[in-house]
Amino acid sequence: MDANPSSVPAIEVTGLVKRYGDRAALDGLDLCVEQGAFFGLLGPNGAGKTTTVSILATLALPTEGRVRVLGADPARERAAVRRCLGVVFQEPSLDRELTAREHLDLQARFYRLSDRRRRVGEALERVSLTEDADRPVSGFSGGMKRRLEIARGVLHRPQVLFLDEPTLGLDVASRAAVWTHLRSLHAGGETTIFLTTHSMEEAESLCGRVAIVDRGRRVVEGTPEALVAELGGDVVVIAFESETTPDGAMAALEAVEGVRDVRRNGSGGVRITVREGSRRLAALLEAVRPWGVSDVELHRPDLEHVFLHHTGHPFEPERLGDPS
Repeated sequence: MDANPSSVPAIEVTGLVKRYGDRAALDGLDLCVEQGAFFGLLGPNGAGKTTTVSILATLALPTEGRVRVLGADPARERAAVRRCLGVVFQEPSLDRELTAREHLDLQARFYRLSDRRRRVGEALERVSLTEDADRPVSGFSGGMKRRLEIARGVLHRPQVLFLDEPTLGLDVASRAAVWTHLRSLHAGGETTIFLTTHSMEEAESLCGRVAIVDRGRRVVEGTPEALVAELGGDVVVIAFESETTPDGAMAALEAVEGVRDVRRNGSGGVRITVREGSRRLAALLEAVRPWGVSDVELHRPDLEHVFLHHTGHPFEPERLGDPS
């Protein structure tokens, strides 16, 4: 698989379905990731992100659909696909009693790397763990453990690296350190990075392209900048004194100059996409004054507003009870 031309996508997914009993973790997912990309699969818990990684990394079989990693079928060509992959799982997978150096040396032996000492030393230096290389990881912080797992995942220089929620549970400083390392890794240009996350900030900060998924389906895909720009303006949220949004208020808002979109937000209010929101705010409030406004918010749009715009419901990172 090392001879794959660059014209072959790193990842191709068409009509991917994965069912667990009567539940669909994936329900017709389509993706295409070019080689060398830093690609983000963004969605709430239960959207199907981990299931997607499991199938791409040969750890689960699809119920339906076509899947290719560097042109190979993960279900039929498991050994060949695994040789070109690195995976950092969502759940920690380090042995607490081993040192950082021992973890990396063991990984090098698994892949039969002839220059394992040099590679291990370079990997420890890249993730700033040289001084702690011979300490058991039981004494490591969460950020140190995550950096070690990433170093282990890329030690054999994979063509595709899967990162499943790599900063989940980390504090701000540790998360920033991991982000810095990932940017440096991608700058080398040798590895396609496929990141799953429910952090809007993480996706916007790291990924050149993202696909937003919800309930096992791709909702929209593009660069973070383009997806936000497509909304066509700022976001104004207005809450009314009544429990429901009056129909007359909806019509009045739609008539205001610069308004691109008006939708009920599910909590007794309305969400308006409008050009130059700060300049139009007075006109919007005047339009709905007869119905009694209880609260108003003005936001610069981000990926969370993109999600809401395309799904019709708020982004809920900790939604439970759905397949992952």
